[in-house]
Amino acid sequence: MLTLVGEPAPEYGATIVDHGIPAVYCLAGRRARVVVTSGALDVLSEEQLRAVLDHERAHIAGRHHLLKILVDAFSRAFRGLPLARHAKEQTNLLLEMIADDRALRHHSRDALATAMCEVAAGRAPAAALGAGGSGVLIRLRRVLAPQPRPHRVAWLGIVGATVVAPLLPLTVACVP
Repeated sequence: MLTLVGEPAPEYGATIVDHGIPAVYCLAGRRARVVVTSGALDVLSEEQLRAVLDHERAHIAGRHHLLKILVDAFSRAFRGLPLARHAKEQTNLLLEMIADDRALRHHSRDALATAMCEVAAGRAPAAALGAGGSGVLIRLRRVLAPQPRPHRVAWLGIVGATVVAPLLPLTVACVP
């Protein structure tokens, strides 16, 4: 259906759909595609567009749609559990953050943040993963003000605890 309504844009590796509201999203499947609306082309600079396209390609490469399907099924199967609702919300947010991190490997923080703001109002189809949508404010804060990396001593402590924790019950069991 996308082939009927969209126009291929090989220079972007995406399909352009004539729609005034800026939106960029990916549709997973056998022939995964990134979709860009004409509204997004009007408001995004070349660097911003490339950043958001890399964000969407990260979803496809990471097969995020499979995890999203599993979490959606879990939340439908256990509608009454708050855990199921929270798992769906938080998993979607984490998948978006992973894609943001991938896009930041090749693009500036400003380019990605501005692109996220521009496409935040655009809505992707229910089955799609989009650069905008819910959680944009949390992601923007994270992109624009990254947390400092933990100190080397903290990393050594985490590694040490990871090694010692499984050995602790064995040590307690072996002491007479």
